[in-house]
This record gives sequence, structure tokens and C-alpha cells, in this order.
Amino acid sequence: MLGSSDRICDSYCHCMRLFDWTILGIYCALILGLALYFQKRASGGVVEFFAAGRDLPWWVIGFADVAGYTGGGQGFVMLLFLSGYSGLWLMAWLSWIIWMPLVAIIWAPMWRRLNVVTTGEFIERRYAGRVARNYRTVYALYACVAWGMTSVAYAAAWMTATASPVLGWSPMKVMLVFGGVTIVYTLLAGLFAVAYNDVLQFLLLMGGNLAFGILLMQHAGGMHAVWQRVAAVRGEQFLSSMPSGSGLSAMTIVALCIQGLFFAGSPFAGEGWTAQRFMAARDERHAVLGQMSNGVLALVVRLIPFILIALAAAALYTPSQVAVPATLWGDLVRRYAPPGLLGLLLVSSLAGYMAAISSIGNWAASYLVNDIYARRINPSASQKQLISASRLATGGLLCIAFVLGMAIRIDQLDKWILFINSSLIVFSLPLAWLKWFWWRTNAWADMVGVLGGFPAGYIVWFGSDAVLPASLRAMLSRVTHFNWNGLIPAFSDLQRFPFWMGFGVLFITGWVVIVAVALLTKPEPKEILADFYRLAKPIGFWKPVQDTLPMHERPTAKKEVATAIFGMLFYFLLTAALFEGMGGHALRCLLAASCAAIAGIMFYKSSMRIVRRTDGANISTTN
Repeated sequence: MLGSSDRICDSYCHCMRLFDWTILGIYCALILGLALYFQKRASGGVVEFFAAGRDLPWWVIGFADVAGYTGGGQGFVMLLFLSGYSGLWLMAWLSWIIWMPLVAIIWAPMWRRLNVVTTGEFIERRYAGRVARNYRTVYALYACVAWGMTSVAYAAAWMTATASPVLGWSPMKVMLVFGGVTIVYTLLAGLFAVAYNDVLQFLLLMGGNLAFGILLMQHAGGMHAVWQRVAAVRGEQFLSSMPSGSGLSAMTIVALCIQGLFFAGSPFAGEGWTAQRFMAARDERHAVLGQMSNGVLALVVRLIPFILIALAAAALYTPSQVAVPATLWGDLVRRYAPPGLLGLLLVSSLAGYMAAISSIGNWAASYLVNDIYARRINPSASQKQLISASRLATGGLLCIAFVLGMAIRIDQLDKWILFINSSLIVFSLPLAWLKWFWWRTNAWADMVGVLGGFPAGYIVWFGSDAVLPASLRAMLSRVTHFNWNGLIPAFSDLQRFPFWMGFGVLFITGWVVIVAVALLTKPEPKEILADFYRLAKPIGFWKPVQDTLPMHERPTAKKEVATAIFGMLFYFLLTAALFEGMGGHALRCLLAASCAAIAGIMFYKSSMRIVRRTDGANISTTN
């Protein structure tokens, strides 16, 4: 059984370690050297440390974004091995082909126009008074803990689950060594080191896994033999390029599409560390192009090596032969990778997770410094003090997150994938539109929506039993004569509950609560709303504010919506072409790729026209 008894002979391991540790040493030297190169530029102030001096080009933004939420890619191998392409559609792809062009056309330019360092600053640009000031502080703490530390812990858990079987190290040792290297280069040069190292790390991740995927295909008898074997054992549906399967009912597909429309409110999309890259872009054009390139890299390019690995594994093993799916990649590497390639694969895996961890860690620490330390603790801090605080906050936050990562069970990582990508933020998703597109949204509604996201998502996804200890449930049952076990079921059990059920509970509850709070509390002052409108140029329902402004300051949504539709077609057809090609359907792949090229050209040209139009509006407003 794979993952339980396969071992390589001692002499083979010995030769391999001498060569592979050299590769690993070179990798560590490269990323630390790059951090040292940018150290002086990053030490200029908070904008330089957390926003790279607003000087990131579009191609770095694209690579940095995709590296930030790819990790080592082993989650893709696990999902593809267990569920085929349907697993990817369910995990994210149906949502991603919708939100990625929307974020590129609508949210990326708005974040760049705001000229802020963190999304926490948005609060005092959009809302007013003491409530907004206090909420910004609370939001900063919440973003660090609920989004930042949770995501770092998840990525760290995957890093240890993947590297431990390859190295023969304990998870603790993996975390101490490679977590330590990550902390050092992130502290040295902030977002400069994170973003430019992301480029290097993503290329290493792709190169190593592509070579391994080709090697595994040879072991499995070649591509045609793999297709035949997989179709015979798993069924034709396993390689279907379209969303299908028991987990993807019509209601689930609708839920995922709705999620995509609002996913700009996620810290992985239009908020969080992705928005941090937009804020750091050289201008709006670089922000838009960065997100457009991110879509191609994330939806297609990064999948290619992991599809090869997963298909070969599906031809070599049945699911019952794999003891722990989360360790599948590591077990395959240990069994099939020769000396040299093993070292490259280890480096590529670590590079992926270190890129994700450093990206999220730098972003999360920016809240502590920009929104709390510089405003509440030491408002008169010098730039030198702010940089010291930035490095201290980054290191401390990462250390705590690593400890939390050690507590995540390997056999629970499949649930965490859906929790991180969906349920963690579903309750808050309505804010993606409401706070930008509806003038009536206020600080109280924003606060309830954001702060309710993590607890609501955790309870719905993992169930009330995960929150209430067994001893407490037993005591409550004795006192109330009511059975407290399974009060709220764990909707992550997709064998019992289709995805749309848990999503629907959270999404609908979020809408009702956020809108109700907004209507029951006072609106924001008109002067604050007018200033925000002039700066961000949002679309949507702003008539009471628009009536106070001249016509040239009122943007229209028509061109943005049409452009986003071109983008959705482009990404969908491009993804379909990839899945058709990797499933052995050459003619359908060629047809989808040809249509994708046409949609892509229209997407690009329309996007650039919008950027030129808003640039002209900005100049007019300034004059």
C-alpha cells in the first residue's frame, strides 16, 4: 500500500542526500541573496516594506499572486487523484473563472486608486467617525488571526505533510528549518523579497513538478496507456472536462457561480494579499494586467505538471491503495524520483509553500503595523521604528501561525481546502458588492459581515461538535434534557450534504444580517461618501451621491460588465482546452483553444480601453 511500506535502500538514500542537499543549499542561498539585494529599498518606510514602494510591474504581480495561493501544489494532486477534474471545479475553478476577470476590471483599479497600504485603510476612506476608527483596529486584528494566521497555518501544515516523508524528518523539524528560512527572507526585504522571490519559487515549482510528471508518465506506460487505464478503472467521467459528478449537482454549480460573483470579498481574491499587489502596482494598467496574467497562470499554467502527476498516479494506484491521500505526492516522490530530481522536487515543493507563507505573512503583518502600531501605539514613530516594528510583527505572526499549523491533522486537510477556499468567507461575501456598490452600507454593517465570517463558517463547515467539547455537551444535555450532539451538522461531509447547502446557509444569512444592520443604523455622512466616490470611482447604486457631482465624475458599469464577460469566456474556454487536451481529446482542445484566443484578444483590448478612459478621467478630476 502506497504510503505505508515503500522505502528506498539506504545506499540509494545516501547518494541522493549528498547531491540533493547541494541543490537545497543553492536554493536557500538564492532566495536569501535576493532578499539582501532588496533590503535597502525595503527599509525606506512602511510603503516600501509592505507595498514595494508602489513599483511592482504587472508580470511580477501575476507571478506573485499565483505563487501566493498555490503552495506546493500537492492539494491539486490529491484532488485530481480522488475526483478527477470535477474535484477542481468543485474546489475553486467554477468560482475562479468568474471572479478573476471581475477583479481585474473592477476591483484592481479601485484598490490602486485608493493609494492605501492595507485594506484596513479602506475603512476610514469609506466610513466616518469613531466607529470607523475603532473598527479599523478590530478589522486589523481579525484579518491577522482569522484570515492571515489561519491561512499560514494551513499552508504550513501542507508543507510538513509533504516534506516530512521525503526527508524522513519530523513535522517539527521541517517547520523549524524551512519556516525559519522563510521568516528570515521575509523580514529582510518585505514585499520586495516576497514578490520577486515568488517569481523564482513559482518557476522552480513548475519546473520540478513538470519533470516529475513526465517521469511518472513513463513509469505508467505513457499518456495513451494512462488514459486507457484511468477510463477503465475510474470511468469516462473522471476525465470529463466539464463540471460533472455527484458532488456537482445543478444547485452546487449555481452556488459556485454565485460565489464567484462575490469572491472579490475574499482575502484570496479582491481583498487581502491579492489586493496588496494591486496597491503596490506602478499604476492602474499594471494592476489590471497583473490580475489578467494571474488568471492564466492560476487557472491553466500551474495545473499542467500536477495533472500529469495525478493522472499517472490514478493509473498506477486505486484510491484504496493510498493510505493517506494528503501524502500522495511525497510518497510518489520517495518511490520514483531519482537522485538530483528528488532534490529539485523537494526544493520546488518547499518553494511553493514558502512563497505562500511569506506572501500571507507579510500581508497580515501590515495590518499590525499600519493600522494598529502607527495609529494607536506610536503615532509619532520614525520610519526606522516602523521598519523595526514591521519585522518584529512579521516574525512573531509567522511563528505563532507555525505552531497552529502543527495542530492541524493531516487527515483533515481535505476539509480545510474547502473551508479555506469557501466557507471561511462565504458569510462575508455580500460585502464584496455592498461596500463598493451601495452607498447605504455603513461601518456597522461592514463590521458585522466581516467579524461574523470566521465563526459562522467554522460552525457550519465543521459542525457544532467541533466547537462544543464533548464534556460540555454532556453537561448541557443533563441540565436541559436536550441532546446537544450534532446540533449543527458538519456540512463539510459532502457525502451527506451537497456543497450548496452549507454555502446557502452562510451566504443567505450573511445577506440578511448585513443589509438589516445597514438599514437599522445611520448612513455615512454625504461628504465622506462623495470623497470616496471621487477617489475610487465605484459603480453601482450611488445616486444620492452622484446627484451632488458633475456628470464626468459618474462612471458607468456598461463597459466593465461587457469586458468582464469576455474575460469569463476566455478563462472558461482556456481551462476547458487544458482539460480536453490532458484528457486525450485533441480536436475539442484545439476548438476550445481557438475560441479562447478570440475571447482573450477582445478581453485585453477592451480592458486597455477602460484603463485609458479612467486615466483620462483621473487627469480631468485632478485638473
